[in-house]
Amino acid sequence: MTKSVLFFVHGIGRHGKGWIDEPGGPVETLDAAMKLYPACFPAGKKLRDYFDVVEVRYDDIFDHVLKTWSELANSLPTNTGLSWVSEVQQLLTKAGDDSNTFARFGGDVLLYCGFALVARAARLRMSSVVASTIFETTVKANAANQDPPKFAVIAHSMGTTVAQDALSQLATGNWVADRSELERTLASHPTLFNNPDLDDAQKKAFDSVLEGLAANPDRSIPVGLTGLFLVSNTAPLLRQSPKFYSDLPTGSGALDCKELYVITHEFDPVSRVGRTSTGAPPSRQPIDVEVRHFHDKNIHGFGHYLSHPAVHSELFGLLVSDFSQACYDNAQSLAKTPLWQGLGGKLKDLADDKRAELEGKLREAVSNDKSIVGLRETIEKYFKKLGEL
Repeated sequence: MTKSVLFFVHGIGRHGKGWIDEPGGPVETLDAAMKLYPACFPAGKKLRDYFDVVEVRYDDIFDHVLKTWSELANSLPTNTGLSWVSEVQQLLTKAGDDSNTFARFGGDVLLYCGFALVARAARLRMSSVVASTIFETTVKANAANQDPPKFAVIAHSMGTTVAQDALSQLATGNWVADRSELERTLASHPTLFNNPDLDDAQKKAFDSVLEGLAANPDRSIPVGLTGLFLVSNTAPLLRQSPKFYSDLPTGSGALDCKELYVITHEFDPVSRVGRTSTGAPPSRQPIDVEVRHFHDKNIHGFGHYLSHPAVHSELFGLLVSDFSQACYDNAQSLAKTPLWQGLGGKLKDLADDKRAELEGKLREAVSNDKSIVGLRETIEKYFKKLGEL
């Protein structure tokens, strides 16, 4: 059986190497979800039996920027006679010393949207992982006289923006200019244009891609995704690329991305800010999936979304040949169950009044400011509201 390749892209917050396998993360959640469908997934089967899973990690780029800011703050003179210098110094120090809070409350959003070089670095990080993986996998398939596997990306929160931007530039060839600009401008900060998470084989594959593009500078790289899953989509509000990747055609005129899924939660204030953006509308109609469940207070969480049958059934149905129509129909039936609690969770037995209280606080977290700053404020309000429960 040829495994599909599934790229996971994280959102805001801190994500160390191996984040996809952390408790409550996407891999553990989907492993648990598979047990709901024994007719399609025999006992003991795991996600990695059907997918080669690849994580995309870029938040260390933000950490590097914040650390640099903190060091800069410590080197600023204090005897300038200007009262505001000390205030700037305190702000830079706080951002560097308290990067977890800065990231948790949406500071990464401001860094990505406010600093072009930071956005370039994040895009290049994802492009390097995707390009090297597709290249290496395709070469192996060709050598074995096999068809290449299906490729899919599932991105969460701010990661939906990074994914759309990076894939758009990868598919049009513009990402090479990003790398050149970063190398030229930030030669003293190689962290921002190199990817320490690539292993030796991936680095060699990435170098081969670069060599091919150097020989054919006008050539683009069709990514050819079977599916792009945008969970709590922020791309309409935050995107930096001229066009959505999901709207790009191939040379033949077909869409480079075959299926696009936009997944929201009725009470997730982050996705509600994004989808009410006044940005340019997409030129294709996505498959919209809206859920309404409470397994944990952090309903915005990646794993929380994936636990719902309406979400993981679309992923399995598109990419796993063993996931039959009968199992898909079973998942859709489960999804229609009011306040579905099939995988349990901390809030499984939450009383109705407490559930109503949680819903109210989540509605209060939505900002009336449908802007980048408004989204960051929404994120901060969201986590503060959760802390009150």
